[in-house]
Amino acid sequence: MKSPLFALAIAISGAGFAQDSLATASVRPAASGADGSYCRGGPDTTNPENFRCRDAPLMMLICLAYQVQYYQVSGPHWLEEDEYDIDAAVPARVTRAQFLRMFQNLLASRFHLALHHASKEGTVHVLGLAKGGMKMQRNEAGVPGFEVTTKEESVAVTGKKQPISALVGFLSLKMGASGPVIDETGLTGEYNFTLEYTPAEILTGARYKISLFDALQTQLGLKLENKRGLIDVLQIDYAEKK
Repeated sequence: MKSPLFALAIAISGAGFAQDSLATASVRPAASGADGSYCRGGPDTTNPENFRCRDAPLMMLICLAYQVQYYQVSGPHWLEEDEYDIDAAVPARVTRAQFLRMFQNLLASRFHLALHHASKEGTVHVLGLAKGGMKMQRNEAGVPGFEVTTKEESVAVTGKKQPISALVGFLSLKMGASGPVIDETGLTGEYNFTLEYTPAEILTGARYKISLFDALQTQLGLKLENKRGLIDVLQIDYAEKK
C-alpha cells in the first residue's frame, strides 16, 4: 500500500452548519497515476470548499474520518488494498466535529460501513521520568514555539515554553504506527527543550547515532518504555467494496 500523506487539514473552525453528509461527493475506484495516497483540501486550507482524495485505501479514509491510527482499526485485509478517489463539495462554516461526522456518514453511505468500539491488548508506549530526573528547563514566560528540523542524519525537536503534552503529541506521531503514547511523567507547567535523535530507519549506517529512546533519556531525562495494555479499536462489522 502506498504511504498515505496525513497532512490533511481538518482542523475546522467557524459557525455551525446543519448538514449531516457530503451530499455531492463522488466516490469511485482509484484511477492510477496519483503521486502516492493523499487527501487534501477542505476548511482551513487554501481550497476550503473542496475535499479531494486520490489512491486512498478505505483503511486510510476510516482513520481520517474517525481520527484514529492504523493499529486501531480491525477489519478485512482489503481495507488496505483497494484504493479510491473522492471529490466532495464542502459546506462553508462547518465545525471540525461536523465535518468529521459528514465524512463518517459518507463512508457509511457509500461503503455500507458499520463498526463499533472495542478494546484489545497491544503495545503502549509509556513516557515517564528517567533515573536522575527531568533535565528540561522550566519556562513560564516568553513566546511559545515548537519546531521540528530535519538534518542530514538526525531530527531536532525544539520546544520553547511548551507543556509536556506538546512532546507527547510529537512522540505519538512517531510511534503511532505501533501504539499510543501515554504520559506518566506527572510534569506540569511549561518547558524549554531540545531533542535530537537519529531516525530508526537510518540508525545503523549513520555517523550520528542516537536512538529516539536514548535521546529522550540523556537529553531530557525522560524514558519511553514499551508495555502491554488495552487499546481502543474500531472493529469493522461490515463494509462493501465499491
